[in-house]
Amino acid sequence: MDKHRDHIGHPHFWKRTLSRRQFIGSTAAATGAIVSSSFWLPPVFAAPFAKADPQPIPGGTLLPFQPTPFHFFFPTGGPPGAQTIASGEGDPSLINDFNGFVGVADVSQGTGTDGTGRSLLWAADVRFMKGSYVGAEGDTRTGAFAFI
Repeated sequence: MDKHRDHIGHPHFWKRTLSRRQFIGSTAAATGAIVSSSFWLPPVFAAPFAKADPQPIPGGTLLPFQPTPFHFFFPTGGPPGAQTIASGEGDPSLINDFNGFVGVADVSQGTGTDGTGRSLLWAADVRFMKGSYVGAEGDTRTGAFAFI
């Protein structure tokens, strides 16, 4: 065994190590490749949604601030005399010619206060729909929608 060895390990190890300059250079090159990777791919564009617009349900709820009916029905309550989903006179979906699943969440009314202490009313009507429908052009489409 040689008593005058300067290092421990394989004799060619130090010839394979990276200098700081080589390490920073290769790290910068890898980072640049990752950051610019989106430029290497062809652009992807979605088809315009206007070609598949769903038709709104006929009728709806006449709101005090709008001259024409808004194409939805309240789940429960609503303005006095309004057609509602709970009464069986309103459609839970917001899309005409819709065949699919409809979920409705009517969050109870609550109250809160603003910074001045005034009482504020809060309620939420959230719906989601997933299924097939007849689009504005007359062809059958499939989609998922949300009403918040």
